[in-house]
Amino acid sequence: MNSLLITTAFLMAAGLITGSILFWTLRLGIGPTPTSRKVRAAIRDILPDNVSGHVMELGCGWGHLIPTLREKYPDKKIEVWERSPVPALFTEARYGIDVIRADFFKAAPGNAGLIVCYLYPGAMDRVERELIPQLPPGCWLLTHTFSLSNRVPVKTLRANDLYQTPVFLYQVQPA
Repeated sequence: MNSLLITTAFLMAAGLITGSILFWTLRLGIGPTPTSRKVRAAIRDILPDNVSGHVMELGCGWGHLIPTLREKYPDKKIEVWERSPVPALFTEARYGIDVIRADFFKAAPGNAGLIVCYLYPGAMDRVERELIPQLPPGCWLLTHTFSLSNRVPVKTLRANDLYQTPVFLYQVQPA
């Protein structure tokens, strides 16, 4: 009887977790996809040294980039955003960081010195249209896999992985 109750509770919890991830994946258009170790290594190599404001990661998922960002910018405020509750809770518990569970397109990024994101092409178009005009001149934007369609990166690096995943670094220029 006890084992049946434990098994039932476990299956219900697994179903709720899976259902939550599926719901948010369909709602947001992308699931919480981890950044691989080799892509994280390329990101570490391309991150700029001179970041004047705080660091924002848009859509942190499971938080795999947080250690890289903390290592590179130990004195900077790191702000992470994730709307999907399960990855957000996991990230908070694993990395001891407050995750902002809101739509980052409604953020006020005016104090950002670096924006990091791994988003699907439609969201990258919105970043280009809606967020970049709000960023201060000199602010860096780093993304991988998907580029900004109307901007030329300052630097591009390819990860040493099967896909040779591109990592793009942009810098906001004065208007």
